[in-house]
Amino acid sequence: MSVLTSPRGKVEVVHCRRTESQDIYCIKSLIRKFTCKLFGKLNIIYLLEKANLAVTLCNDKEEIMAQATFLDYPNWNVAKQDDWVSVFRELDSDIPCTPLNTLFMHLFVAVDEYSVGCCKEILRTVYKAVPELHFIFLIVPSYMSLGSTLITVFDQVGNIPCLTYEEDFAVHICHRHSHYPQLHIRKARVEDHDDLMPIFMCYDTILKETYGEYFLAELIEAQDEENHAVVCEVAGTAVGFMSVCSRVNMQLLHECFDLGPFHGLCFPHPDDVLEAPQELSVRRSQDAELRSSSQGSQKIVEESQEPVFPDTMENIQGNIAKEAASEEALTAVQSGSVSEPEDIEKLSDVSTGYAQDHRVSSRSLASLLLPEEPVHFRPIYRGASAAFCIQLFCIDEKYEARSLDFMNFVFSLFSDKNFCIISLPHLTPEFILIQNFVKMVPFSTCTLEQDLYVFHRAGLLKNICLGRSSQ
Repeated sequence: MSVLTSPRGKVEVVHCRRTESQDIYCIKSLIRKFTCKLFGKLNIIYLLEKANLAVTLCNDKEEIMAQATFLDYPNWNVAKQDDWVSVFRELDSDIPCTPLNTLFMHLFVAVDEYSVGCCKEILRTVYKAVPELHFIFLIVPSYMSLGSTLITVFDQVGNIPCLTYEEDFAVHICHRHSHYPQLHIRKARVEDHDDLMPIFMCYDTILKETYGEYFLAELIEAQDEENHAVVCEVAGTAVGFMSVCSRVNMQLLHECFDLGPFHGLCFPHPDDVLEAPQELSVRRSQDAELRSSSQGSQKIVEESQEPVFPDTMENIQGNIAKEAASEEALTAVQSGSVSEPEDIEKLSDVSTGYAQDHRVSSRSLASLLLPEEPVHFRPIYRGASAAFCIQLFCIDEKYEARSLDFMNFVFSLFSDKNFCIISLPHLTPEFILIQNFVKMVPFSTCTLEQDLYVFHRAGLLKNICLGRSSQ
């Protein structure tokens, strides 16, 4: 939320959001003849579909106060969409514009009374939302002035010809540092304690209660080759803090998280074991076959068995006893001796027990054939650690969008490391810095009650060059 004041003293509370299709009618109502002369006749629907970023400014009643549309190539056809960098570099070689750090304003409309404030608020929001953005270009016919609004935020760079019209167009530029500048990062000093403690206390008091009132000063004083503390400052005042350390428990991380996509956060080593041994692979396949066959046999055994009720069991016992009695009687007749009734009862008990034991043993055999735990292979990394960790991080909410400014500096402190990691409790709300990290997948046996996030040094690249592949 921001507050805009008109030249007549009227006040409006405004906020920015992404442009929606339902805003088109209000946007068209804000277009004037002067707008068409600056930007040309535009198809608003088509423009919004192609836009890289479209921002609408509304008041507290959700009435549209202004709108701006930005694309990644110049308007008025002054250069090809895929080859405009060389044209602008020739115009001013001191402007390091690239497709990754530059946008072009293709439309701006606003309520006349608040137009200047709306323009500045939209540009501040755009630079805040896109941390990699450093330049916004505006191209208009050379015979046109920018008017009282846009001239307050854009400076002319020069003129370039058009590819389709026989006239020149003026190129104007708006720099990031005029609206939402990058933060200055430096090593922390003990004198920063008083500026940083109020920021820490806004978020949490546990550190102060656990380690004492001057824990931050002690942490800054304890810096060495493996531990560093850095701050970001605005106008000489520290507004953010980060503590980093190169000591990482790699063994614990390998046991708890699947780090294969990043080679275990280690440097390659000749003795690394990245694939399962052949014996283990054969064993895994045998276990799978055995498990499937055992499950099938157990299913057959269970299907063949019918539930035995008490009455049925008595009948079975009676039949067994009769058969046993007749056999013994026959034997007695043949041998000349007769057995006692107790012997017949024992025989029936043994026969029944044999049937029950046979059923149990069949089930036990099937269950014993199943392996207790499946065999899972995990790579073994023997190389040195390629990661350092963030131990403590805090930044003023006003400057949170520039949190990534820390990363260039901390990677320069550990020039031999390629990864930066941070672990957070499971229920920690996602903040802006962590949005640039990759969340690692934990194993089912993970014992840590925290999530692990990884950032690779390549995430700091500001330019990518493409070329034809060669043999």
